[in-house]
Amino acid sequence: MSRRHLVVAACLAGLLVAGGSSALRAAETEAPSRFAVVGVTIHSVSGPTIEGGTLLVTGDTLEAVGADVDVPAGTQVIEFGGRHVYPAFIHPSSTLGLTEVNSVDGTVDTTEVGEVNPALRVESSFHADSRLLPATVAGGVLFAHVVPQGPLLSGTSAVMRLTGWNWHDMTVAAPVAMHLRFPSFIPRPGFFGPPPSQEEVDARRKKDLETLDRTFAGARAYQKARQVMAAGKGPFVALDPSFEALLPVLDGTLPLFLHADHAEQIAAALDWAEEQGLSKLVLVSNQDAAGFAERLAAADIPVLFTGTLRLPREAWDPYDAAYTAPAKLHEAGVRLAIADAGNGFAAFNSRNLPFEAAMAVAFGLPHDVALEAITRVPAELLGVGDRLGTLEAGKEASFVVTDGDPLDIRTHIEAVWNAGVPVDLEADPQRRLWRRYAGRPARETAKPKGPKP
Repeated sequence: MSRRHLVVAACLAGLLVAGGSSALRAAETEAPSRFAVVGVTIHSVSGPTIEGGTLLVTGDTLEAVGADVDVPAGTQVIEFGGRHVYPAFIHPSSTLGLTEVNSVDGTVDTTEVGEVNPALRVESSFHADSRLLPATVAGGVLFAHVVPQGPLLSGTSAVMRLTGWNWHDMTVAAPVAMHLRFPSFIPRPGFFGPPPSQEEVDARRKKDLETLDRTFAGARAYQKARQVMAAGKGPFVALDPSFEALLPVLDGTLPLFLHADHAEQIAAALDWAEEQGLSKLVLVSNQDAAGFAERLAAADIPVLFTGTLRLPREAWDPYDAAYTAPAKLHEAGVRLAIADAGNGFAAFNSRNLPFEAAMAVAFGLPHDVALEAITRVPAELLGVGDRLGTLEAGKEASFVVTDGDPLDIRTHIEAVWNAGVPVDLEADPQRRLWRRYAGRPARETAKPKGPKP
């Protein structure tokens, strides 16, 4: 994966005037050292809703959150009467920063050549000046789990902040997970030509499984040889970046995200991981994961659900197969994070993350669980739960201000703070276009020509 990062233009910041104006105007590049957002309904996700609450922010940290917060003298006070505050949304699986226009190859940097790339670090290819980022931030999604694509072992992912100067200061945590795309059982048509035969799929699957087994066996042998060398009881063993990248997965310190879609693939992936003795797993899947809800709950394997806003995959599936699957998983006790239906490819749809969760609510998933699925749970699965995902004292001051429920498409996001810095929502090109054409002068209706009847 090429290393392509550009310096991003500074995000204009500003302070919201009393009354809750939706635009952040002032050209500040840093937030005041301390400010308080008062008169809001706080949805902390970690506890009960707080009416008439206050968030006291010092630097980039929430100093206090509650209904009876003492605001020190001299603190800048920002009033949002009747507004709601939520933690910043976290997209659990995206290619934001790796792709711009899918049909233009030069703007797509999602996949490395080869099938086994465990040493790949996705954060160094993150394009900080992507035009997709402002639109996503304007939708309340301030963080993204950026995932490499590609067959078999795709590499490691990173949690990226969607505002900043470059990939260095936008990297929140990396690496956060290793990604394995389990071999498929079913012939699928490609972009060109008919699908492969079942015999070709079976042969490819057998070859891929042999490659996986050989890679993990090699990593274990390498791990043992390095331990023996370190103890002074064996010969020198050269550093191998690919095997080194797999050691945290073998130790259970780095989660393995298993990507598998259809039922046979999921069953085989879970069996394979069990045989390998891998203890820290996350299943990345869609509607067929609901058929394994009891097994996943018993093994405490969370599910990263890849979108509800999608058609049934098979002709015989019920129309609501994707809509109802999150509720079925939750009822069985499976921890759940929700991404978009593109499973990373449709980066331009990342801004619609709350509505993926909303569809699950419409088909049985409790509202609070759906909100957790795009805030607290992704943060925990990605190892940043001590910093992000909820509104609690001591955590990062990254939050959104809305005029209603963010899972309701009619709700407007009126302000955003990222690490204590207000974000200029007018940086979103789509918002600027909307404002331009919303104020377009109305034209007079043309009068019909010709003789009167």
